[in-house]
Amino acid sequence: MRVIGLRRRWQFGADGGASEPLWRDLAQQVSVPPLVGALLYKRGLTDVFTAQDFLRPRLSDLHDPALLPGAISAAKRLKLAVAQGQPIVVYGDYDVDGITASAILWHVLKLAGADVSVYIPHRVEEGYGLNSQALTILAKNKPVIVSVDCGITAVEPARVAKEAGVDLIITDHHEFASNGEAHTLPDAFALVHPRLKGSAYPFGDLCGAAVAFKLAWQFAKEHCGSQRLPDEFKHLLLDLLSLVALGTVADVVPLIGENRILAMHGLGQIKRTRFVGLNALIDATNLRNEKIDAYHVGFVLGPRINACGRMGHAMQAARLLTDANSDEAQQIAAFLTKENDRRRATERAILDEAKAMIQQHGYDQTDQRAIVLGKEGWHPGVIGIVASRLAEIFTRPVVVLSYQSGSDGTMAHGSARSVPGVSIYEAFEHCTPLLSSYGGHAMAAGMRMDAANIDVFRQRLVNFVNERLDTKDLVSTLNIDAQCTLDQVKIDLFEQIQRLAPFGRANPSPVLCARGLRNDRPAQRMGSAGRHLRMTLRDGGRSVSAVGFGMGDLAQQVSVGAILDVAFEPKISTWQGRRRAEVHIKDIRIGPS
Repeated sequence: MRVIGLRRRWQFGADGGASEPLWRDLAQQVSVPPLVGALLYKRGLTDVFTAQDFLRPRLSDLHDPALLPGAISAAKRLKLAVAQGQPIVVYGDYDVDGITASAILWHVLKLAGADVSVYIPHRVEEGYGLNSQALTILAKNKPVIVSVDCGITAVEPARVAKEAGVDLIITDHHEFASNGEAHTLPDAFALVHPRLKGSAYPFGDLCGAAVAFKLAWQFAKEHCGSQRLPDEFKHLLLDLLSLVALGTVADVVPLIGENRILAMHGLGQIKRTRFVGLNALIDATNLRNEKIDAYHVGFVLGPRINACGRMGHAMQAARLLTDANSDEAQQIAAFLTKENDRRRATERAILDEAKAMIQQHGYDQTDQRAIVLGKEGWHPGVIGIVASRLAEIFTRPVVVLSYQSGSDGTMAHGSARSVPGVSIYEAFEHCTPLLSSYGGHAMAAGMRMDAANIDVFRQRLVNFVNERLDTKDLVSTLNIDAQCTLDQVKIDLFEQIQRLAPFGRANPSPVLCARGLRNDRPAQRMGSAGRHLRMTLRDGGRSVSAVGFGMGDLAQQVSVGAILDVAFEPKISTWQGRRRAEVHIKDIRIGPS
């Protein structure tokens, strides 16, 4: 068949159907349709107990926060600060994960009667993470400072805090800085991190908001002097799951294990929240009548919270989720929507310019399996999103730089996104002599460097990636979970598939494939500027409508009567109270009509 669409490599199960009796038996044992059994089996949920736990995640299965390295000593120090009336500063990051993490600790400490405030650094003026100048200023009031979603590489700022007589508690989930083979850790009062050496914590992939939630939970136990919390703390922690879900989904951590429990229950809590600011954001985005899921967090709520930090100062978003009253919350929510619109326009302009530069300089050739590009004037707040889009388009790691000139020369601030098979954090480690600073994890990282080093950095990074990616890796793979017929495109089955949600990293939305379909009517372009595709597919006596988002240019390539293989995501839409099954096209293969 001729491949059109996104020209992806389709990857089907490799066992030739040998596992079919096993997943059919699994489906029967957990009382789901056979197709759902196949989806569970493909996700490694091959026995009845793990499958049942996955389908019914329980809050009672959350791990004891006391197991989290540093949580007990950090909680005891915060308890002492509250008892003595000592100020506490929560020092957060400017993205969704950092802002929600800050709000989580603020709410619990405030309920305990703490003198607590939130500090969010300015993305452009101060950069990511703990910085020495800010800590020096904050230290004047002799507070306890608690970092959230940052700080595990802040060796020098931690030294500054200690010399200023400040007890610094660092909570983070990012990768450690390394010095050769050894990890270099900051000298702080307490380090709270699920992957510290010797950690007994059973799950290492928490986001910053989840780590903050675990510390908040442990603090509540210490403050109340009991494992069983009073109702006011218990109800607050349940409500805070809504903020944990925002951080977990937006930070793209694996939605398995403990993250799945937190995300699923947190998403269900969002519309029930008592937080004034979150309710204002729900109303501002017209989600009051929607069932809020991971999509709404990733593409509606999250971008608005992020936009404030990307385009200006994230303290507005932090205020929204902490101490804003009703009128202020409505104003901030409206402001975030405007900032998000401005962010999208800025992002589109930079993306178009970046794609032109890539083609002009040949950065998309097969011997250039990593892309490094930048320009003075590119907004540093959106280059991370641009890097993500470029990595998706060109299927290779991408570093996007924004140049800023100052008295000490021209510095390049970069944001990177990677693809499976390459840790961009390890790549930055390989380039350490050329970088002023860097941090992040395998799939996303940030860095600063002297602009004079860019050409050498580009070549060193390309050489590093070329050794890890083959030319065949430059074509993205579309993993097909299972085959089906159009007779199976029904609301009952799709609702059963939705039991595997929330979908995201490590638990992607299932992709099904229906073969030998006939294009029943002329394909149509739809939506703004005809960007999207609508088709009517027929399989024997059954026909269904299908939508391909961003695939409008394919409308002229599919003739009426063409025979198609269609890969699609099964979706459920709600319109005027009615739910229906929908086919969202991921890719198409076309044969002779």
